[in-house]
Amino acid sequence: MSLKIFDSALRSAGDMAGVFEYDGETGYFYLYDTRANQGHKVIDSIHVLSGRPDFTEADVTVRWDVSDGKVGLFICNALWAVFDSSHGTKYGGNYKAGKRPSLPPEAVFRLN
Repeated sequence: MSLKIFDSALRSAGDMAGVFEYDGETGYFYLYDTRANQGHKVIDSIHVLSGRPDFTEADVTVRWDVSDGKVGLFICNALWAVFDSSHGTKYGGNYKAGKRPSLPPEAVFRLN
């Protein structure tokens, strides 16, 4: 049986969501437009990993920042990927076991 991991967070306005999906082979972090037609919901994606992860679904959290402008993927409480919906930018990905994420200062955000 292959390992599958999924987590998501809807922005408070309900118009966008951050979604992490690991299908047993690869993991991606997506920015979704919840109002778009089926087949057009994915705004952008960040490759997070290929191969078997060293974490479980319990270690993954998707959260929006306090301003609802950025959504982040946290793995084992470390911020690994960010979409800044206000500026249309993305950061991070490329998870490596035993390593720390390397994100620029503009990607880091405050949680509630």
